[in-house]
Amino acid sequence: MTDESEFGYRVEEVLFGVNTTAAGRSNQITGELVVAGSAVESASFTVDVASITSDEDRRDNQFRGRIMEVEEFPEASFALTEPIDVGTVPAAGEQVTASATGDLTLHGVTRPVTFDLTAEVGDGRIGVLGSIPVTFADYAIENPSTSGITTEDNGLLEFVLVFEPK
Repeated sequence: MTDESEFGYRVEEVLFGVNTTAAGRSNQITGELVVAGSAVESASFTVDVASITSDEDRRDNQFRGRIMEVEEFPEASFALTEPIDVGTVPAAGEQVTASATGDLTLHGVTRPVTFDLTAEVGDGRIGVLGSIPVTFADYAIENPSTSGITTEDNGLLEFVLVFEPK
């Protein structure tokens, strides 16, 4: 996986009466993808949760502390549990869409998830783009709301993963 890869979150919030979107990102990701013909046989990635930053230091401190408790749960990960067959080997520059099923681990809790993704092959690399809806309570994550800041009880994990051959 290259350092062009990015993983993060997006959560809708009301900040002192103003609707905003909170987003944090990191490129501290490791992972691998195993492809055979037109099928993805296995895929996984892990992100260093403490490295996820937003545009607001106070938000990041809350995120690392009481919300994600990174001292106890330093990593988030995903592992594909069902192969993905896209039918035919895509041509360079051709985008394919597929559904992925696997285990998502956040905050020390692992749950099965299924989500859509888009992939493209080009320049000897494979790029994968997707998002995974997350309800905080499903992962024992405290709702991030505080005095003056109200968030939804859910958000999106978003990723762009760039894989290159080993």
